Amino acid sequence: MYLLPEDAWSYELTGPGGAVGEFVGLAVVIPDATPYDGPFTPMASTHVRVVTDGGQLPWPVLLRFVGLVETSGDIVSDVDGRSVTGELSSSPDLWRFADRQFEVDSYHSAERGCWCYELSEAGDVHARHDHLEVLIPDLPSTSGPPVPWAERAVFTAYGSWTLPWPVLHHFLEVIRHLLETCPSVVVTGLSTAQASELRETLRTAGATVDTRRRPEVR
Repeated sequence: MYLLPEDAWSYELTGPGGAVGEFVGLAVVIPDATPYDGPFTPMASTHVRVVTDGGQLPWPVLLRFVGLVETSGDIVSDVDGRSVTGELSSSPDLWRFADRQFEVDSYHSAERGCWCYELSEAGDVHARHDHLEVLIPDLPSTSGPPVPWAERAVFTAYGSWTLPWPVLHHFLEVIRHLLETCPSVVVTGLSTAQASELRETLRTAGATVDTRRRPEVR
């Protein structure tokens, strides 16, 4: 819907339990480049913002919503090529976008039995601790390292927070890629020679083999 006071187009996703007229979830707000002249013209994606106001959303639903926003034609690439810098390599990771810095914490919680990914603004000047969290439960297993259960993942927004669309998009894409490439079979406890032999056997059979570091456990 079009927001007249803000001269922007808004895509909103309301989570379960949101009452009529009550916003629980998130909104993607796209400023209008020509608010007083002609039809809606979206500004570049670097000007698009995401507004969260608490709430919990199933991971598959959130990804579908983001996909619909992306394919709407209202997300326009920035001609200056500005993007988010930072990856998910160690915890915590520091990401940068324009003049803002964000912290991404990733770990496996043995107590909660899930993988945890948290996004917050570095040096939260308001000390409100607004942040986003994705929890991915472990697949039921009796042995071996934990394997994420993507279909049961849950996205939660804590507090009221406004962040750039590219930052949220990068955060979700990094997690989505990890889930798509997560192993369906995990083998541990092999010697270097045994691991090498098994790897070659599986590759010959057409399987994809990946060697990863053990996740941090808390």
